[in-house]
Amino acid sequence: MLKFQTTARREKVAAILTMTGLACMSLGLAWALCYWYFDRADLSVLFVGVIVVGVMALARSRRSDGRSILFVAHGILIATCAISLIDAPIEWVPRSAHMFLLPLAAGAAFTFEARERYGSLIFPLICLAAFAAFAAGALDPLAPQISPPLEVREWGARSNILVAIALLAAIFRIYRADVGKRLQLERELGRAVRNGEIEVMYQPQVRGDGAVTGVEALARWRHPSGTLLSPDVFIPVAEESTLISDIGLEVLRQACDKLEAWSGAAHTRHLRIAVNVSPMQLMDEHFTPSLTAVIRQAGIDPTLLELELTESALSTNTAAIVDKMRAIETLGITWALDDFGTGYSSLATLRQLPVRKLKIDRQFVQEAATQDSAQRLLGKIIEISQVMHMSALAEGVETVAQRDLLIGMGCDHFQGYLFARPMSESMLDEWLTRQ
Repeated sequence: MLKFQTTARREKVAAILTMTGLACMSLGLAWALCYWYFDRADLSVLFVGVIVVGVMALARSRRSDGRSILFVAHGILIATCAISLIDAPIEWVPRSAHMFLLPLAAGAAFTFEARERYGSLIFPLICLAAFAAFAAGALDPLAPQISPPLEVREWGARSNILVAIALLAAIFRIYRADVGKRLQLERELGRAVRNGEIEVMYQPQVRGDGAVTGVEALARWRHPSGTLLSPDVFIPVAEESTLISDIGLEVLRQACDKLEAWSGAAHTRHLRIAVNVSPMQLMDEHFTPSLTAVIRQAGIDPTLLELELTESALSTNTAAIVDKMRAIETLGITWALDDFGTGYSSLATLRQLPVRKLKIDRQFVQEAATQDSAQRLLGKIIEISQVMHMSALAEGVETVAQRDLLIGMGCDHFQGYLFARPMSESMLDEWLTRQ
């Protein structure tokens, strides 16, 4: 998985969940009232379930994450299959409820990224397999003998088909708009490095006693519109294309230039700069030679440069990534594992990595203040770093209570709003002078 979820992705998920919620609630209410009118409370109950799924979809649209849409999608799948079983065809009226499996499959396939195999591939195939089974009549022998009233079967079939097609068309429209925005963003991003639009912000990293040990370099995009865009807007797009190599190299250049500028002052010559590296960037065969050239051109001490790789990047092609990390370590550069605890790497994998620092994800820091289980887990992560002779850096430290809790657990490095927010190069120099 990638480190960032795009704003466009969240908007797309929110739009599909909202549309799904409204459709389920309106259709469920209409059919529940219809069957209640015809004194078929047994069928009304099924559509009350559809209404509940719709309410859940609207509630989850605020979160706009993959888990939410999968949760709702499974509820719709179960409800649609149950209704389709009852909606067995008769001589002059075909089955129609199974038509809703098509927009359900399309919505999942368009919403999830290709790397999310269950949501983007497996679940849509389950929906299509169920659609084919109902369309071919393979499940007709399982149909209970509680067919809907004949008075509503014919016009109900027509309305189901029309609504299902309308939902499918709406999903295609959302997808088309999303693709259009992505292509436009990619074109603009392709010109960003050439036009000098990639800026680096810096967030200080400190020890428990408040001493500054270094900073993390954070990429920002000064869009031609004048807006300063955060990484979650453009990094995923860059990672899906070859642009991540150019952007990553530009951030490294600016970071190395900063280290060179610091080398002339006693109060900054010891500071380190950490730079995030994408797994796509790392596996580029030109990355190591380009990195070496940047370091030599800047004339810096490479031991002051720290590269960060997210733990989730190790979920695939681990051996190749470890080999690349080891080769880069020979240059004198050190490695840190970012967002530790949120990925899927085992302790055995961790032992193989040339990592000297574990960066604890902010989620654990925030939850540890209120949840005993999260606090115990946070303590175990810090203990792991100590056993493996690594330093632990906690991200997202925002309160004195969080800092004191972490110090008590043995954490020795911190980063977060309690100490300093990300700032421009000039603001950082002023901040360091005051420190």
